[in-house]
Amino acid sequence: MTIHINGITKKYSDDILLDDITLKINDGEHIGIVGENGCGKSTFLKLLAGKEKYQQGQIIITKHTKIGYLEQNFKDYEGSVHDYLMSSRRDLLEMKDQMHRMEMKISDPDNALLLDDLLKKYGNLCANFEMAGGYDLLYKVDQMAQGLRIAHLIDHDYNVLSGGEKMRVNLAYLLIQESDVLLLDEPTNHLDVAGIEWLEKYISLLRKTVVIVSHDRLFLNHTISKIYEIEHGEMIMYLGNYDDYKKEKALRFERLKHDYEEQQKQILKLKNAIRRYRQWAYEGDNESFYKKAKQLEKKLSQIERLQDPKHANRKMKIALPACQRSSKEVLVIEDLCKRYGDHMLLEHVDLSVYWQDRIALCGSNGSGKSTLIRILMGHLQADEGSIRLGNDVDIGYLPQIIRFDDEKQRLLNHFCYEAAMHEEQARRYLHKFGFDAEDMVKRLQNLSGGERVRLKLALILAHHVNFIIFDEPTNHLDFSSIEIIETILEEFKGTLLIVSHDRYLINRLTKRQLMLAHGKLSDLER
Repeated sequence: MTIHINGITKKYSDDILLDDITLKINDGEHIGIVGENGCGKSTFLKLLAGKEKYQQGQIIITKHTKIGYLEQNFKDYEGSVHDYLMSSRRDLLEMKDQMHRMEMKISDPDNALLLDDLLKKYGNLCANFEMAGGYDLLYKVDQMAQGLRIAHLIDHDYNVLSGGEKMRVNLAYLLIQESDVLLLDEPTNHLDVAGIEWLEKYISLLRKTVVIVSHDRLFLNHTISKIYEIEHGEMIMYLGNYDDYKKEKALRFERLKHDYEEQQKQILKLKNAIRRYRQWAYEGDNESFYKKAKQLEKKLSQIERLQDPKHANRKMKIALPACQRSSKEVLVIEDLCKRYGDHMLLEHVDLSVYWQDRIALCGSNGSGKSTLIRILMGHLQADEGSIRLGNDVDIGYLPQIIRFDDEKQRLLNHFCYEAAMHEEQARRYLHKFGFDAEDMVKRLQNLSGGERVRLKLALILAHHVNFIIFDEPTNHLDFSSIEIIETILEEFKGTLLIVSHDRYLINRLTKRQLMLAHGKLSDLER
């Protein structure tokens, strides 16, 4: 199986998303697609899946290749989750129906004379059914349900599931299908750590072709061996996993920077030579100097100008102001309980957080992590127990969903008012958080998810807080935004508590991990 992509161009109106892309995807390759949000990663998968059309070029796929694509929009289905998953192999269900009809014929006395022929056909059907994996279908449905943490949904009506639940069910549906090529767009969304770890192990052992768009860097490290980065409409290939890509990209940037600087020296040298020849020609009325200047001008015009790589790779230098030291005990939780009806979500939770602790709060979806944070912030009332903050503790809280009071306000105006900074000081400060001159005039309503998180973080730190609480800070953010946030938080000298499924971020930023499971909170060994 191979996929040949020859000169593909995809654009919306006059905006070119993918520009003259040529590459080859070989049988069994595991490929990651990365790039800034909006660069065309999901569109590329849709082109491969035949879900969108392109303006130029061609995509050639080996005949009879079965492509499985993880949709973000899900179709309706009347029936249970179990029946829906079984329906992913309609071919097997049809074969099973044929076998049942054949069994009825065999057991019918009126067909006694045809028995040998019927038994032979039935034997062939059974053999084909077995070869196609028919006898393993129930096992595979159960395997996916357990691994992707949807076993508790198996008897539920499919149509009443939430969006996140449907995402997990449809991922299971796709994996059961036995496609030759898997196109996975953010497959770890809505999975907890256990589900992600199961999926990455499953994919790493899969010998089929897999193309993955994901913001989960550790997931990419464990599942792929080649990366294509989409940048300014081009697709640049890097061999290896995510860590290899980061190293090679840094080296590539240094090469581009060197080539750009050398070309700038050459251009400046030519411009100076042209100016001298023109001056000599003018002063001496010498036609040969004019001709020499013209020759150099032609040479200068023929140089294909390299792009300044600084525009594509912004190096962050963070110097955060020191925060005020709090008391040694920052937060003490004792015997905290929270019930919803008969369900005890938090059961006698105890926790002590000390000055400059860097803690990750982990747990499966629905385990109560966000509920605990909302109680800490006073947004929700506990049923029992107590919470005590230490002296001089100043909390900065970054929620999952970030909204601003006046979404029509300009970014710079909003920041200047909220942070009480004059414009020039605010511009310098916001630049540390990855905002350039063009970003300053954006309206808040037009900010991306990553820009919202970075702006909120900038405001939090501008108020010199000494205890930051993050609730899933990097969900759906591109790598650039995530790495800016991580760089900033590495420099933060106060106390940090992060709720996250991002294992890469957890490993980089925290020293202590807490697991919330079955209402209980416990320390995990690193």
